[in-house]
Amino acid sequence: MGVLITLWCLKRSLDVLPRWHGFTGDKAEPTNVPTLSSVESYVADGRPNQVAHTQSSDSPVAEKTVSKMPGTALGGSPTDSTSMNKGYEANPYLTYIVDHYEFLPSTMAFIHRHESGFPRAWHTDALDYSNVHALRSLNVKFVQRNGYANLRCIHIPGCPDEIQPFREPYDAGRTIEHIFPAVWETLFNDTDVPAMVGAPCCAQFAVSREQVRKRPREFYGHALQFLRDTALEDDASGRVFEYLWHIIFGQDAVYCPPLEQCYRDVYGR
Repeated sequence: MGVLITLWCLKRSLDVLPRWHGFTGDKAEPTNVPTLSSVESYVADGRPNQVAHTQSSDSPVAEKTVSKMPGTALGGSPTDSTSMNKGYEANPYLTYIVDHYEFLPSTMAFIHRHESGFPRAWHTDALDYSNVHALRSLNVKFVQRNGYANLRCIHIPGCPDEIQPFREPYDAGRTIEHIFPAVWETLFNDTDVPAMVGAPCCAQFAVSREQVRKRPREFYGHALQFLRDTALEDDASGRVFEYLWHIIFGQDAVYCPPLEQCYRDVYGR
C-alpha cells in the first residue's frame, strides 16, 4: 500500500512553492510507513523553493517524484508547483489532488515542510514535534478504514467549538467565523451551515484515495479556483480550510476524538 507525502513550503517572496515527493503504487503495506528523515529546501538562480531531499532510513528507494502524471482539472499540464503563492497550505494540497486525481496513491499524508522542532513545528503532535516520528508511526490501516486522520490529537486549539459562525455575542476578532458561511455555501452549494465546527488544528492530515474520490475532481477544482480568485487575505482564505478538511473528507462538523483514542487509532500508541 503506497503512501504519498506532500510537503508545503512557504517562501512569501516566491510565487511557485511546493514540489511533490512521495511513494506511490499498491505494494504490500509496510510495517513502517516510508517517511522523511531529512527535509531541506533551497532557492537558486531565481527558481522556486523545492523540497530537495526526501529520505526514509527504512527504504533504499526513498524518493519518487509524482509530478509527471497526466491530467488536470483546471487545464494545462500537471505541475509540481502552485500557480501562485496564495491560500497557505490549502493551495498546494488542492493543487496536488486536482492534478493527480486519477493517479492518487492509496494513502496520502499532507504535511508542512518544517520537519521538526519547537516553536516552528509546535503543532506537530509527536516526539520532538517531528513529522518524521509522526509518519513513521502512522497507522495506515486506520486511515484506510476511517478515510481520514488528523495528524494532531491534542485538542487545543480547535476543539470542541473553534468555529461558531453564529456566535452570540458577536466577536469582531473572529474573522474566520465571519467568512465561514459564505465559504461554506461557495464550496458545498449548501446553505445549511453548521452552528459549530471543531477539529484539532493545524491542517496536517492523512487521507485515503477512496475518501478523496468520494467527491469529484470538479469539487477540488472549484475549491482551488475559489482560492485563486478570492479577495480574502491568506490568513483568512487559507485558515478557513483548516477547519474544513475533516468535513471535506467525510467527518462530522465537530471531529474531536478523545485524546487516548486518537493516539491509539492514528499512531497505535
